Amino acid sequence: MGHLLRIFALGMTALVLAMLQTTTPPYAMLTGPIKTAGPQSERVTSATFAIDVATVKQARVLAYDQFGKAVELDTSGMWVVVSAKLEGFRQTMSVRAATLIGASGRRYRQSQRAGGAPDVLASKIVQPGLPTTGLFFFEIPEDELSKMTLVVSEQYDPQLQDEISVSLTPLPGSPQDRLDIGPDGI
Repeated sequence: MGHLLRIFALGMTALVLAMLQTTTPPYAMLTGPIKTAGPQSERVTSATFAIDVATVKQARVLAYDQFGKAVELDTSGMWVVVSAKLEGFRQTMSVRAATLIGASGRRYRQSQRAGGAPDVLASKIVQPGLPTTGLFFFEIPEDELSKMTLVVSEQYDPQLQDEISVSLTPLPGSPQDRLDIGPDGI
């Protein structure tokens, strides 16, 4: 009888360990970003920062002045320019990582080609209690415009850090042919 009891206990132990192994989340999920999501119409707030998306503009050409010279950037797809306000809560931070997820689910990082444009948020520092406004620039295919989500964090692929997703409202009508970026944004 004692022999059967040991076999039963060993079998139950193996069953419990197998259940624990299959129900334990993978390491990447345990150490992944701390996600917060919301719509464009609301302020989306995480534990460390908040974002208010003001406007989303689409254009075939970006135009701005850089060091007194006119710059025009065209693209084979479409420029998407997101105007936003960021506010940090606990410490000085930079929000360098911005990704736009298109209708297909593909991810587009902010365009480095527009790095010289005025008011680029990726080049700014966010101080606690001092809202910072600026622009994110993306180049995406035109068929991705029907449904977009902006994902913002301090760095790409954050681990155990806040990441905010904002569902962007689709824009009515056709995109602009040219979008002029002034010293204070759009």
